[in-house]
Amino acid sequence: MKRICLYTAALAILFSPPSVAQHNLEQAQQDWPDLQLLSPERVRGLSKSLQRDLKSRKCRIPMFTKWDGRHNVIRGSFLEPGSKDIAVLCLADDDMSILVYPGGNPSSAQLIRKFPADAYRMIHTVSPFVLNKRTIRDNATERLPRFDHDAIEDGPVGERTETTYFHSGSWKTVF
Repeated sequence: MKRICLYTAALAILFSPPSVAQHNLEQAQQDWPDLQLLSPERVRGLSKSLQRDLKSRKCRIPMFTKWDGRHNVIRGSFLEPGSKDIAVLCLADDDMSILVYPGGNPSSAQLIRKFPADAYRMIHTVSPFVLNKRTIRDNATERLPRFDHDAIEDGPVGERTETTYFHSGSWKTVF
């Protein structure tokens, strides 16, 4: 009986499809050979305390090593004007999440979005200037606030993105 169970388990592992995240990563790395999943200690500019927190969450951070633009570990005034916050795109197992560290403090971390893993996904900072221009462009001045601090834009490269903004005590998708 024990031999049959082991045989069945071995067949299940052998013939099971690879995880969606792994397959997606392999395809993304074919499209962009400089895409790597970095452990937190390999990301420049992260404090030791942030590295420890991200490591405890089993985060790996997708990074394009030959791209100069800030992405997936970003800084900005995400909670209010003048704050010095850090946002990280975290891949853990088959899930991704966006974590915001107010003032760079790991004990205050906020999970603002969680979704299935997608190696093509990235985040970057959007300034108040750009947010206000988009409001005018979309003729949305009635329903959106006057933006006075940064937002986080995320989505798969080359596809529709979502912009998340902290307003009146909560995170809101504004575009």
